[in-house]
Amino acid sequence: MDSLTIILTTIILHKLTNALDTATICNNDNACKCINNTVSCTTLAQDGVFVLPNGTEIVHFDNVPITIINNSTFANGKLQKITWVASKIKFVEALNHNDLKYLDLSRNNIIKLSDDIFYNCPCLEYVDLSDNQLNILSDNLFLHSSSLRTINLEKNIFNSISKNLFKHTINLQNLSIGNPNLTFLDENAMTNLYKLEYLSIENSGIRNLNQSSFGVHIYLYSVILNNCTHLTSIDNNFIGSSSNIKIIELNNCGTIESLPSSIVSLKNLQYLQMSNTQIQPNCQNGWFSQWFNNETTTVVGYEKYSNFIKTLNEINCPPTIYYTNSPITLQLTKKGIINCMAYGNPFPAFTWLIPGGLTFHENKQADVDIAHHPNIHNWDLNQIVSQSLLTDKNGSLHILRMLRTHIGNYTCYVSNKYGNSSKTVEVHLDSGVFFNIKINALLLGISSALGFLMLTILCCALKLLLKRLNCMKKRSQPTETEMGSTEKPKILPENV
Repeated sequence: MDSLTIILTTIILHKLTNALDTATICNNDNACKCINNTVSCTTLAQDGVFVLPNGTEIVHFDNVPITIINNSTFANGKLQKITWVASKIKFVEALNHNDLKYLDLSRNNIIKLSDDIFYNCPCLEYVDLSDNQLNILSDNLFLHSSSLRTINLEKNIFNSISKNLFKHTINLQNLSIGNPNLTFLDENAMTNLYKLEYLSIENSGIRNLNQSSFGVHIYLYSVILNNCTHLTSIDNNFIGSSSNIKIIELNNCGTIESLPSSIVSLKNLQYLQMSNTQIQPNCQNGWFSQWFNNETTTVVGYEKYSNFIKTLNEINCPPTIYYTNSPITLQLTKKGIINCMAYGNPFPAFTWLIPGGLTFHENKQADVDIAHHPNIHNWDLNQIVSQSLLTDKNGSLHILRMLRTHIGNYTCYVSNKYGNSSKTVEVHLDSGVFFNIKINALLLGISSALGFLMLTILCCALKLLLKRLNCMKKRSQPTETEMGSTEKPKILPENV
């Protein structure tokens, strides 16, 4: 009887288990759709555990209200992608999904995240926590998330980013952090993001963007700063240390007091958007008037440029050099340009002091102290004719044919009646040329030595072969006739 009871109990439990397995959220045809390994639910009202079909990899919930998400929220499934939006979620505790790669919890009411929320998500690559109520971001939030490629924290209410928040997200490529309350970025807050490509700080309360917070980002191609109405200055080195930037958006930013002149150095820049944004007309921003009219410059918007240039032209400005391409490396016998871009009102005179003692002048009338100098002269002000160097109207120095004598430091000195400024440009000769010459000379010497050695060996071998074949006879001993008599002549008496 006992054995029969055990058998019946086992059968009943087995049937109940099967019944539970089949009773998934997919049974609710009105709210959920289950296709292959994907479950999508809209306006689903349910408490407790969400039972998924076995093998579920993708979950998409929209307006599925719940207060807390944790390890027991889902039953079954091997989730790789979770999208749970517009569902009034408030708390997210530790998640345990080893295969999870994509997590979107945007447009909820999240106010707190567990420090170990991503501890058991080693494959996580995408996190969207935008449009929530996060006011504190723990330093340990992304401690175990080195695989992350994209993080979106926009439209929350935190006011700062600490230096440790992104310390371990070394593979991050896309980052969005803007919100109106954000006013402070800690020093070194993003210096570990070596692979960063896209950065958005739009809609934030940031006033100054300092290079010390960002570091060097050689892969960064897009910087989005739209609607930063409190933004007044951008550090020159912030742009200069990210030389591959292609897109800068500065729309609806009010008036910027200091726009970085390092924008000029961005060779890959495709456009600078400045709709409903103004630049303070001052001597520091004077460079923009020259760059704006450049044929290769693409500025979108900036509807009040005419007002900017009109006011700027009324300000007397001492000259300032805002761009040089130092250091510069040129190949032997090739052409090169040494740039020295400067702004001043009136437009300044340019003076180049080059290795060897020569001096080149351009627009020298702007400085009465050098107006009487020859265009090219030596230390004694004797006029010189140069066939390898010349200047253009913008102050750049052209090297028509690079020689060893052109190696050295070139000083660009700009001046007008209100002041002067100078910078030094280093010019180097491509070491690869000398390396190739040395290698070629070494190879030629080795090949010549080997050739001589092989020729000597060949001659010796040929001589030995001819002796073996008796084609060459050994030279016999010389005869007396050939050598001459060795006996002394006999001396006879005189009277014999």
